[in-house]
Amino acid sequence: MDHLDNQRRPLVGRAAELVLLDDVAAQAGTAFRLVEVVGEPGAGKTRLLAEFTRKRLVLKGRAVESEREVPFAPLVDALVDRVDATLADKLSEAETQLLATAFPVLSKKPAQEVVKPRLYRAMRSLLRELAPATVVLDDVHWADDATIELVDYLVRHPLPAPMLLVLAYRPNQVSFRLSRALADHATRIELGPLSKADADQLLGTAMSPHTRQRLYDASGGNPFYLDTLARTRPTKDRTELPESAKATLAEELAGLGPMEALVAKAAAVAGDTFEPSVIAHVAEVPEHVVLQAFDDLVARDVLREVEGSGRFRFRHCVVRQVAYDSAAAGWRHGAHARIAAYLAKVGAPAVRRAEHVLRSAKYGDQEAVKTLVAAARSIATNQPTTAASWYEAARHLATEDDIDIRTELAFCQGISGRIMPALETFGAVLKTMAEDHPKRAPVAAFAALLAQLRGEQDWARLLLTSELNRQPDAPALRLQLVLDAAMRGEARTAKPFLDAAPEDDRNRWTVPFAALHAYVKTVEGNRFQAAETVRAAARLVDASDDDEFLSWLPAIHMLCWAEVLIGEQTLALRHFTKAVELARDHDHRYFLPQLLHGLAFAYVVAGRITDGLAAVEEALESMQPQSSIRGALLGVWCQLQSWRGQHSTAIRSGRRAVAAIGDGHPALASLARNQLLLAQVHAGDHAKAVEEIQPRLAEIDPYTRLVSCCLLAKADPKRARHWADAAANLADGRLDIDVVFRDLAAAYADNDADKALSAAAAAERIGMPLWEATARLTAGTCLARVARRDEALRELQAAAAMFNACEAAELHATAVREQRRLGVRVPHTGSLANTLSPRELDVAELVCAGSTNQQIAEKLVLSVRTVETHLTHIFAKLGVTNRAGVARVLASQNED
Repeated sequence: MDHLDNQRRPLVGRAAELVLLDDVAAQAGTAFRLVEVVGEPGAGKTRLLAEFTRKRLVLKGRAVESEREVPFAPLVDALVDRVDATLADKLSEAETQLLATAFPVLSKKPAQEVVKPRLYRAMRSLLRELAPATVVLDDVHWADDATIELVDYLVRHPLPAPMLLVLAYRPNQVSFRLSRALADHATRIELGPLSKADADQLLGTAMSPHTRQRLYDASGGNPFYLDTLARTRPTKDRTELPESAKATLAEELAGLGPMEALVAKAAAVAGDTFEPSVIAHVAEVPEHVVLQAFDDLVARDVLREVEGSGRFRFRHCVVRQVAYDSAAAGWRHGAHARIAAYLAKVGAPAVRRAEHVLRSAKYGDQEAVKTLVAAARSIATNQPTTAASWYEAARHLATEDDIDIRTELAFCQGISGRIMPALETFGAVLKTMAEDHPKRAPVAAFAALLAQLRGEQDWARLLLTSELNRQPDAPALRLQLVLDAAMRGEARTAKPFLDAAPEDDRNRWTVPFAALHAYVKTVEGNRFQAAETVRAAARLVDASDDDEFLSWLPAIHMLCWAEVLIGEQTLALRHFTKAVELARDHDHRYFLPQLLHGLAFAYVVAGRITDGLAAVEEALESMQPQSSIRGALLGVWCQLQSWRGQHSTAIRSGRRAVAAIGDGHPALASLARNQLLLAQVHAGDHAKAVEEIQPRLAEIDPYTRLVSCCLLAKADPKRARHWADAAANLADGRLDIDVVFRDLAAAYADNDADKALSAAAAAERIGMPLWEATARLTAGTCLARVARRDEALRELQAAAAMFNACEAAELHATAVREQRRLGVRVPHTGSLANTLSPRELDVAELVCAGSTNQQIAEKLVLSVRTVETHLTHIFAKLGVTNRAGVARVLASQNED
C-alpha cells in the first residue's frame, strides 16, 4: 500500500528517521550496512524512502504479492538495469550460470542444477561487483523465500564492499526468518504514529483545530489514514473515500483467496467488531471455514483480534469501508437480511439489529418498523443523527403515516443540526397535530428555536404567540418565549412569563427557568443583587445529570453569559466548556456555534487566546450558512486578533461583525461595537474609535458601555476625565468586574498608578489576566513618570510575563520597551522562543540568513508549501508583513 502514497504530500514528522537513514548511508561508503524500515500499512515507509532516494543514485526494487514464487523478484526488480553481459567477465563461469536463472542476460547456458548455497554465494559476488551502491527494497513482507534466504546469508556473510541495503516491510506480515535474521544485525528505523503537531502540519490550517483533533484520533496518527479521512466526503447515505485510497486498499484486498474475500466482505457487513459465528451466518459457510479464513486475514493484517474478547475487527475503518464497497449490492442486501434474522433469533437488542434492518427490510414490514423506532428512541438523546436515519427509514417502510414517528424524526433532525429539514418536518406535523396533543407545545417551541437560529426571528415569534393563544400555560412555550426575548436582547419583555416559573426542584422545568431568570435579572436589574440568583441557578445546573444538561443547552448558555457579566469567570468557563463538550460528544449540533461563541469569549477573558481562536474556527466550520451567529463570531474573532496584535485583521473583522449583526439584535450589536472599539484602541486609531462609538453609546447596554467608557478614557485624552466619570457612574463598586474598568478608566484619566493597581488587583481576583496585565502596564508607566523606578519595574515585569503567557505579543513588546526606557536590558530571545514554535524559529533564522523558501525546505526537509505556512504564522506572531521584518526582529534580538 505504501508504494501508492501520495508523493506530493510533504514528508512530515520523519526528520529524525531521515537523518538516521542518511547517517547509515554515509557509513555505508566504506562498509556493508543493513537497514530495516519498519511500519504499519500507511505509516509512510515508501514516502520516507522516496525522500531518502530523491538526491542520490539508488537501485530500487519492490516485492509484489503475485510474484512470491519468483526467486529474487524484488532484487531483480532493483538490479535488472545494472546487470548486463559485461558483468559476466567479472564473475566465474559457475556463478554466471547460476545467476542466469534470475538474470538471463549473464549466460545462455544456465546451470543444470541449482544448489542454494552456491546460488547465494554467486548473488553475493554479483552485489560485490556492483558496489559501491545503495539498494532499496520495498514491501519486503511480500518477498519470495529466495530473497529472504539471501538476506539471511548476507547477515552471516557480510559483503566485503561498501554497500547499503535498505529493506522496508510491515512488521505484522513479515516472515519470522527475515525478522530474526535482521535482529541485532541491521539498523532498525521504526515509523510509529505521527505526533499531534506533525498531524496538524500535514493537515494544514484550513481545518479548525477541533476537526484536526478528530481526524488525528480517528487515524491513530497513521499518515495514510489521516490523509484519507481528511479527503473523505460525506454523502447522503455514506462516506465517499478518495479514489486513490480506494485503489490502494482494493489492490491489497484483491490478493485474497475466494474464501478469504467472501469472509472479509461478510465481516465488513457485520459491523465494527464481530465474532466467527455471526460471520458464518452471513457468509453461509461453516464456522470452521470462517476460522481458517480468519487465520489468513489476520496474517495479512486485514483483520486483527480484539484482545481478550474472542472478537475481531478490521485494522482500520477505512479498510472495512473498502471491503464493504467491494461486495455486490444484491449480495450485501441479502447479507444484511441474514444477519438481522440471526440477531433477532438470539434476542439481540433493537439497537444492534437496526442498521441491518435498515439495509434489508421491505416496504410494509411492520416488525422492521418497530425495530427501527425502538432502536431510534433508545439512542435519540446521544446519537440523534443515527436516530434520524432510522426514523426516516421507518417512515418509508410503514404503510401509514405515524405522527409520533414524524415528530420524533423532526426533533432528531433539528438536534443534529439539520435545521431546514427539521423545520419542514415540524411544519407538516403542526398542520396535522391536534391542538390538544401533549407534544404540540414542545414541537412548536423547538421549531421556533430552530427558526430563530436560522435568522427567521419574526416567524419564530409569530409561531410562539399563536401557539400560546392555544395553550397559554404550556411551560415549553413560556420558556421558549423567554429564551427568544433573551437571545434578541429584549429580556425585559420576558419578565411576565418568568413569574409563573416553577420553584419545585423536582419539576423538570425548574433548571431552565432558573437559568433564564438569572440572566434576565442580570441584564435588566442590579447585577450585584442578581449575583446570588445566578449562583443559585449555577448550583441547580451543577446538580443536573448530563441528559438534563443537554436538554437545556440554550437556557444554560444564557446563564453562562450572566456569569460573565457578574465576574464569575471560572463558573462561566466551566459551564461553557461542559456545554460544548456534551454537545460535541452527543451530536447536538443545532446550538453548538452559539456555545462555541460563548466559550471563545470566556477564553478571551481567561487570556487563552489560542483556545479562543480554535473555538471560533470550529464554530464557523460547524454553523449553518444562514446562521444568525456569524456576526457575533466575527466580533469575538476581532477581539482575539486585537489582543494578539493583529490590528488590521481585527478591525476588518470588527466592521464585518457590526455590519452582519445590524440593528436586529441590540445586545450582540453592542458587544460587536465594543469589540471593534477595543481593536481600534489597541491599533492606536484613537480618533476614529471615538468618532464611531460616541454616537452609539446610548444604545449600548450599561455593562458594555462601562467597558467602552474605559477604552474611551485611553483613546480620548482631552476628555478622559469625562469618560472616567461616566464609567464611575455606571460601575457597581461591589463587583470586581466593574472595579476593573472603573479604576482603569480613572488611571487613564489621571495617570494614577494606585487606581491602575486597584484595577489589576480586582482583575486578578476574578481571573482576567489580559486586563490585569493591561492595568499593571498602565501602573508601571505611571510609576515611571514619577520616578518610582523599582515599583515601576516590578509592575512592568509582571505585565510582560502575563502578556507573554497569554500570547499577546505586541503588548508584551510594549511592556519590554517600557522596561528598557528605565535602563533595564531585557533580551528578546526568551520571549521569541515562547512566541514561535521550534520549527518556526528554525525557519525564521534561515530567513534572517537570506535563504529562499526552496532552500529552507531543503535544509529542514519540508515542502515549500509547509515553509510558506510557517512564514505566514511567523509574520502574524511577530507583527510583520514580510521577510525583511522577520530579519529586523531577529537582528534586534541579537543586538540585545
